[in-house]
Amino acid sequence: MVTETIIHRFNIETYHRLISTGILHEDDRVELIEGRIVDMTPIGTRHSACVKRLNSFFSRKLQGFAIVSVQDPVLLPREESEPEPDITLLKYKEDFYSDELPKAEDVLLIVEVADSSVEYDREIKIPLYARANIQEVWLVNLLENSIEIYSSPRSVGYEFRRIARNDQTISPKNFPDVSLTAKQILG
Repeated sequence: MVTETIIHRFNIETYHRLISTGILHEDDRVELIEGRIVDMTPIGTRHSACVKRLNSFFSRKLQGFAIVSVQDPVLLPREESEPEPDITLLKYKEDFYSDELPKAEDVLLIVEVADSSVEYDREIKIPLYARANIQEVWLVNLLENSIEIYSSPRSVGYEFRRIARNDQTISPKNFPDVSLTAKQILG
C-alpha cells in the first residue's frame, strides 16, 4: 500500500497569523513561496557586502524617486507568496508603505543575490516574479561573477535574459540614467 504525502499549503493570511501569534518570529529566516514556508539560505560575507553596495548605490542615486527596500517582504497574493528579495526598488510613497506591504505593482526592480541559492532563485523565484508581472529582476550570480537581467514577464517566465560581466554597464529599466557595472556590484 502506497501512502500519499500530504503537503499543507499556507495562504498569506495564515502565514501572517503564524507571525502575529509568535509561532514564527520576525527574525526567523523564512519566506512564503507558493504556499510553502521556505527556509532562506544563510547569508555569507560576500553576499552581505554585495547587498550593502547595491543599497548604498541605489539609496544615493534614487533618493526621492524610489524607495530602496533591503530584505523586506513583497506581497504576491495571487501566488500565495511573500518573498523577501535582497533589494527591491519600490515606487516612492511618502509613508514608506507603513500601512501595508508593497505589492507586485509597486515594484520597479527586484535584485536577488545568490551563491548557494542560484538554482532555487533561477528556477523558483524568478518564474514566480514573472507570473506576478514584475517587470525586471536581476540575479547577482556570485558563483559565476555575473548579473542575469530578466525583463518582459510572461506567465512561464521572462521573455528576455541578458548576462552582464566585468565592465559591462547595466541600468534599471525604470531609471536608464542610473548605471553601474557588473564589477561595481560584484566587488
